[in-house]
Amino acid sequence: MKKILFSIVALAFTTHVLAQTNAELRALIQESFQYQPKLQELSKASEIGEIRVGMAESGYLPVISGNASYSYIDPVGETKFPVSATETRTIQFQPNNNYNVNVGLNQVIWDFGRTQAQIEKAKVDLLVTKQNTEAAKLQLATQVVNIYYSLVYLKKAVILQDSVIASYTKNRTLIENKLKQGDALKVDLSNIDNTIHQELNRKVDFQRQYDRQQALLQYTTGRTAELSGVEFDFQFASTTEFSAVANPDLIAADQRITASSADFKLAQRNRMPSLNFQASAGMRNGYQPDIDEFRFNYLAGVTLSIPIFQGGRIRQNVSLARKSMELSEISKQNLNATLLKDWQSANADLCAYNEQLKNAMIQIETAQEAQRLTQVRYDRGVATSVDLVFATTNLQRSQLNQLQYQYQACLANAELARVEGRKFWE
Repeated sequence: MKKILFSIVALAFTTHVLAQTNAELRALIQESFQYQPKLQELSKASEIGEIRVGMAESGYLPVISGNASYSYIDPVGETKFPVSATETRTIQFQPNNNYNVNVGLNQVIWDFGRTQAQIEKAKVDLLVTKQNTEAAKLQLATQVVNIYYSLVYLKKAVILQDSVIASYTKNRTLIENKLKQGDALKVDLSNIDNTIHQELNRKVDFQRQYDRQQALLQYTTGRTAELSGVEFDFQFASTTEFSAVANPDLIAADQRITASSADFKLAQRNRMPSLNFQASAGMRNGYQPDIDEFRFNYLAGVTLSIPIFQGGRIRQNVSLARKSMELSEISKQNLNATLLKDWQSANADLCAYNEQLKNAMIQIETAQEAQRLTQVRYDRGVATSVDLVFATTNLQRSQLNQLQYQYQACLANAELARVEGRKFWE
């Protein structure tokens, strides 16, 4: 088979650089951020978290309310006083119809850190929500990378199949001419036809997979246009030692521990008393000597509230918060172990694919030379059509293997970037 249109991509594994992506891939990732409802949902959750922080901070502010009440009381306290030898007068101490209109104020003076604990919990919950958004972005970006380079791989595979089919078609013409001259058998023509149809089916399978990945890309990013990328150009050099301090999942796990600690602190603060200041001013009736007349009045005072018994709910909340904190710590340990396993696996894969790429290049050179010699021998009537098909198949297999190793090495790079939490789309 003649020269096949296929480029060898140099993958940089030793230089310590940040993850690099091409402009088209970066644009796709940004489009997926705007297109996916999941990220929009998390963004709204962050907005809600900011509102909750404001609500918690409002606990330091006074509560001012307008109040109006009416009540009818019967009987009411009254007494009779003699005003003459024959006449008595009834004095009523409280009216039957009671009206009260006032503006009241309630201000927390001291709650032993309960409000501050609520603020800290709301702030940490907001940070957890934001980190969840970052983690979702990283997962989505990695998914887009996988789809993108799957399309590159399948596009290259289809091009390779076209080249292979063209080579077999050319050889079929040679066999056909030799058959007319009596230098070949009909079975040779049947064999080459069968091989061509096998390669056509393989091309159809690659095209099917390409169309499926194109549909997945549209689902992920909303883009329907064909991509222009044709190279495995995702470059990332991992550190020599495991480091996932920038991974948003791990950061979120740390913040969940902090959130659980804030929950625990808040549950403990609910055991403490609170000191409140109350004041009100308004108009009401019921004052002597005319109990039906509305008069201005005001009230000011302090209230100390001490929890004594609440059915064990406070103690249960403290125990629940403590268990949640322990669970968050265990979850972080499990996540860290999982990330370490993924990092080690991706590194092992990358080293293996790098070695296999070196071997594949040697195999391709050898297979190309073997195929060239076999083609010459066949043209001169020394080799058979079986020898020619065998040599061509070996070359095709070597080129497909090289293509797969490049593709898998590219995905291993993307996995390392994900584990280490690199924002390769920026």
